[in-house]
Amino acid sequence: MVEFFSSWAKNLGLAIVIVSILEMLLPNNKNKKYIRVIMGIYVIFTIMSPLVSNKDKLELSSIDLNSYLEAGALANGTTINEAEEVNQASMDARIKELYIEELEKDITKKLEDKGYEVTSCKVDAELSNEDGESKINKIKLQVEKLQGSQTQSENSIEDKIVTRDSKSKTN
Repeated sequence: MVEFFSSWAKNLGLAIVIVSILEMLLPNNKNKKYIRVIMGIYVIFTIMSPLVSNKDKLELSSIDLNSYLEAGALANGTTINEAEEVNQASMDARIKELYIEELEKDITKKLEDKGYEVTSCKVDAELSNEDGESKINKIKLQVEKLQGSQTQSENSIEDKIVTRDSKSKTN
């Protein structure tokens, strides 16, 4: 089988080299496109010919994929089911990790857009459990208000709150 693919690759490489050389030697005239079509058909024929003539050697139904899977799993010292469970567990852990990272990035970005500097953001969350619900258990934030980052509307709201609180204290 290896010899078959090796000879096929050599023949294909030779055909491509011949076509490339002939294409460089062709003059620029109106017949060039027709000659290129013929050379393309030649390359396609070179690709397909060994597959058609040796189709009995390329019988894919005789290959037993389960034996390859079992051999690979046994080489790792696990069974196929154990390997699938390990892979699923590691994928679930990675998905949870990515989910939490994206939550932290999103929270940080939204707070920074509001004029706060986030020094620390930690999220404790659970992905879909048996109930089919995801939930956030806890969010730990450390933020600082940036100097000079208040907009006019934020200043007026804060001024109104301070004014209202000072009036209520004086009464």
